Amino acid sequence: MAEGQGEQELPDFGEGSYWEEHYVKAAAEGEDVYDWLVGWTQLQWILEPLMGRDPRCAVLHLGNGNSPLPEEMFDAGYKDQTAVDISEAATLHMAARNRQRASIRWITADCRNLIQIPSDHYPLVVDKSTLDAFFCNDQHALAIMEFLKEAYRVTATGGTFVSVSMHRPKAVLPWLRHRLFRWRMIRARGGRGATSTFAAQPHWEEDFPGGNKRCKADESLEAHWPRIFQQVTLHPDSDLSSSDESDSEED
Repeated sequence: MAEGQGEQELPDFGEGSYWEEHYVKAAAEGEDVYDWLVGWTQLQWILEPLMGRDPRCAVLHLGNGNSPLPEEMFDAGYKDQTAVDISEAATLHMAARNRQRASIRWITADCRNLIQIPSDHYPLVVDKSTLDAFFCNDQHALAIMEFLKEAYRVTATGGTFVSVSMHRPKAVLPWLRHRLFRWRMIRARGGRGATSTFAAQPHWEEDFPGGNKRCKADESLEAHWPRIFQQVTLHPDSDLSSSDESDSEED
């Protein structure tokens, strides 16, 4: 092998600029929609019970790209959906493609800083391989913690955050079980194909005797986030699996 022809570098999956370039190119090549992992057919078994099969349930998709999952859910009866992606090209394409599904909101936003999304709002928050992308970020600890902090913040009281990942549970669970987030893991199991599906709920109100659940949880987040942010900023490529900040048990 000639000098300089070593292993190819992996794409910058953890960078927003990569995805904007990707979706601009995809549109130019005629790509309409694409699912990295699984779609509604494979996820219906877990998502519908979590929504109580209530068509009024508000759903937030984090890092949707040009996945057809929101439109498939719309056609199944779930009309109140918001899809967020950092790529403006992807957002504009999906909004144009779904003009007839007018109640789906398409927002260009960074999932690590969702200033457009209110706190404690969505009964169902779905991440389908967006967390996987942050694992590829050069500063993955910082990226993952900022992403999960926002996912936690926007998930409603009694709601559920669902993450569908190409990673095995032992790679993902330490991050979800970080003590910063008062999540109860209600499911963590292998999915169909080469995926794992994780579902986490903020702890219920009775877990905070004498107080409001959300208030106590937000107080905890506000109190501990500065320290955690400093930690992951100083060590942005750290491996949380070796940290005492998370529980190590697996479901």
